[in-house]
Amino acid sequence: MTEKSVKEQIEAETSDILTDPETLIEHYERLRLLVDVMQVDVLKSEKGNKAAGTRLRKGLRQVKKFSGDFVKFSLGK
Repeated sequence: MTEKSVKEQIEAETSDILTDPETLIEHYERLRLLVDVMQVDVLKSEKGNKAAGTRLRKGLRQVKKFSGDFVKFSLGK
């Protein structure tokens, strides 16, 4: 996935991110999007870009938090 396509996907799904997911599928799609967005920063960080490494760590913290919310939701809140 190229950086441009990731940004386009983010823009297309921005309205969905502002609302809370209501189903397991919506939670999964949101989690998958968070991981996909980090791909660009992983590649840049691998090349030595320190700012990308910082964004990557921030993204990982978001994934961790959202994963916990996903688990709680799947257990019935």
